[in-house]
Amino acid sequence: MAFKTGAAVFFIIALVFLSVFPLSVQGEDDTGEDVFVAPRLSENAIPWDERHPELLDADMLYARSAILIEATTGETIFAKNADEIMYPASTTKILTAYIALQMGDLTYDEVTISQNAIDLVPPTYTRIPVSEGETVALRDLISATLVRSGNEGANALGEYFGGSIEGFAGLMNESAQMLGCSGSTHFTNPSGVHDENHYTTVRDMAIIARAAMQNPDFAEIVQKNTYEMPASNKHPARQLVGQTSILDPQNDYYYRDCTGIKTGFTNRAGYCFVGAAERNGIKLISVVFYSSRAGRWTDTKKLFEYGYTQIQSITPEALYAEDPRVIEIAGFDLDDPQHGNLTLGIRATDETRDMKIIGRKASIDSLRENFSKISAVTWTREFRAPISVGDTMGVLTFFSENKGTATYDLVATRSIAARENAPPTLEQIEAYTLADENPFPRFSTDLLVPIVGFFLLLFFLLRTIIRRRRRRIRKPRLITPPKKRPYRYASNDYSSQKKK
Repeated sequence: MAFKTGAAVFFIIALVFLSVFPLSVQGEDDTGEDVFVAPRLSENAIPWDERHPELLDADMLYARSAILIEATTGETIFAKNADEIMYPASTTKILTAYIALQMGDLTYDEVTISQNAIDLVPPTYTRIPVSEGETVALRDLISATLVRSGNEGANALGEYFGGSIEGFAGLMNESAQMLGCSGSTHFTNPSGVHDENHYTTVRDMAIIARAAMQNPDFAEIVQKNTYEMPASNKHPARQLVGQTSILDPQNDYYYRDCTGIKTGFTNRAGYCFVGAAERNGIKLISVVFYSSRAGRWTDTKKLFEYGYTQIQSITPEALYAEDPRVIEIAGFDLDDPQHGNLTLGIRATDETRDMKIIGRKASIDSLRENFSKISAVTWTREFRAPISVGDTMGVLTFFSENKGTATYDLVATRSIAARENAPPTLEQIEAYTLADENPFPRFSTDLLVPIVGFFLLLFFLLRTIIRRRRRRIRKPRLITPPKKRPYRYASNDYSSQKKK
């Protein structure tokens, strides 16, 4: 009974000791020179609520330093001590692999492992392993270095492309500067073995990871947690297993949208992880330095979930669909249920072109409000029935600041029958005329109306003119002169003249 009690006490003491001073795990690097103290959340920290990932505070992360960026633009979405100088541990291998992919040829290059590359790895650090004199194809060596975090593989790559470890460190520092890293970044080796002069920041590491993920071969390699390494002149084929729990569907820390990238650990660097994720076309990159063993996974998940509440992705088709064009069709059948109103759908003229717009929610909302200002419509046919579903009515041109222009067909979403006895459209008349072999137009009663109208108008006009002219040339009537009347004298005057 006493033995059982003593064993129980010993077991409890061991658990407490391990919780404070955890042992190194296979796949991680531990110098044994210092003691790693796992970070804890602040007692005053507000608990993170997965139902409201948009509410993220720096105190909710275990990591001493963290950052989240949008991979397409490099925009910083979240930061915690992003410019503090930190030790990167094995996340250093991201830059090593990036340089190797830039300088090497995956089809032809083969690397022979030197004894020096093996001897430079401290006893407690992770190995692939490979042997002296073993010849490994470049793709296999890069994959083993990233997936398994093989330190001798990183050293071999450094010797192959830099001539020496020191020479390759110079290439690393030059590459970091060219990528835009700050003066707070300096590398001394290709593996991440601890060195006081080997340091960077989460902001600079995010810059490096963003550049590396733009290489398709790198992106393909880092999304795997296992790698089937083919046989070489020293070893048979074997499966290498990594320690990236967030990529393992069987692990409790698995994150469905995660696409890589690299773990790291030393007692001085703490547990590190550089991650990448993609959802609905939105690509994010996170970096957490000096987190806890499990905290690097939970921190990464919190960052990604927060990022997807801040960044949106939308296409011009989706923007248009939120407020589609509606046109009025003439000559529609009187039984049409929508009285000739036709909603137009949208169809890309080049379906292979990626026109996804990624940005902050406020920027996307601005595009919604100003869609008519960043697009133009050219109509290609008359708005007259009959209309068949799928008919192209016009072309919409969308103008993007970053991706140029793209064109889309505006198509009829339904058919509209023409009204019976409706006059023919111009298109119908043109088609009818072109199909007629007779150079003269065919006789139709419809032609009588304008012809008869013309001659009637001409008849009345000529008659009016003729009448007016007749009135003008008619002779004037003769005036009858007055009849002569005899002159009569007054009787008194006549009698007086007679007496004289």
